[in-house]
This record gives sequence, structure tokens and C-alpha cells, in this order.
Amino acid sequence: MNKQKRAQIEIMGLALIVIIISIAALFVVRAVFMNQNSISTTTKYDTEKLTSTFVNTLLQSDSGCTQDTTFQDLLVDCAKAPYSDGTITCATDPQNRKSCVYANDTIGYILTNTLDSWGVVYNPGYEFRVVAPGDQIVAQHINGNLSQAAFGTVTPFPIRLYPSDQEVVILLCVGGCA
Repeated sequence: MNKQKRAQIEIMGLALIVIIISIAALFVVRAVFMNQNSISTTTKYDTEKLTSTFVNTLLQSDSGCTQDTTFQDLLVDCAKAPYSDGTITCATDPQNRKSCVYANDTIGYILTNTLDSWGVVYNPGYEFRVVAPGDQIVAQHINGNLSQAAFGTVTPFPIRLYPSDQEVVILLCVGGCA
């Protein structure tokens, strides 16, 4: 009888050890997966912060087209008259480009000298798009291999076209716009 009790106690001890090892393995697996999720959340937050900061700064920047004209002013003018390339003629521009052409060319230059040089084009790329009412695309710049990317972070920036209720929407999409 003594041998039976000993065997039962040993089996219970082994079962207890297996349970403790299983719980420890569960904590390790959980910690590994939690770290992966927090990295992707951090990366997503950084991307959203980059896009919102970049577009806000761009919209408030002096365009160099005319005195006291921001890029927001040019894009609003362009959205109000997309088929005539806008109503503002850039006085400081030697080519006398209108607001749509000037904004599109200058924003492309800015994107190349910022996002491209920061490496956004390689991971996985970006798309900058300005959409006027009626889904009229008045400016668009795409860089990177977006065909391989899942649709990524999209931060829309609507700007109201006063006095109407219509809006022009500026999108900077890292990973491509849907």
C-alpha cells in the first residue's frame, strides 16, 4: 500500500510540474505576440502623425506663387475652377503658371525632397491626392511600389469651399489610397 501512495504522489507531482510549465509557456507566447502588436500599433501611430503633420504644414506654407498665398489657397482656387487650371496666375513664376499647375508641380518637388529622402517611398510608398467636388482629381503624386502594398494609412483633410457646402479633400496615403 505504501508503494501505491508513493506512485500516486509522484504522478501528482509530475502533473503539477506539467501544469506550471504550460502556464509559463502561455505567458511567454502571450508576451511575444503582445510585443508584435504594440510595434505595429506604434508604427501605425507614427505614420498617421507623419501624414497629418506633413499635410497641415504643407497647407499652411507660403506657396511662393503670389504674395501671402498658401498652398491651401492655391488648392482651393484649383478645386473651384479645375478645368481652367485655376484663376490665380503666379506673378513670381517666370512661366506664369496658374494655381493648379503651379501647386501640382511645387508639391511634387516638395514631396520628392521630403518623403522620398526620408525613405517613405521604399516602405512601401505613398500617394498624395487632391480631390475636388465631383471626384475630380486636381493633383496627384504617387511614389513607391504600391501594387505590392496593402492599402495603408489614409488621412483625409477636407477643406470647405466657401460659400458652398462642397469640400476639396487632400489625402496623403502611406501604402496607397483605396
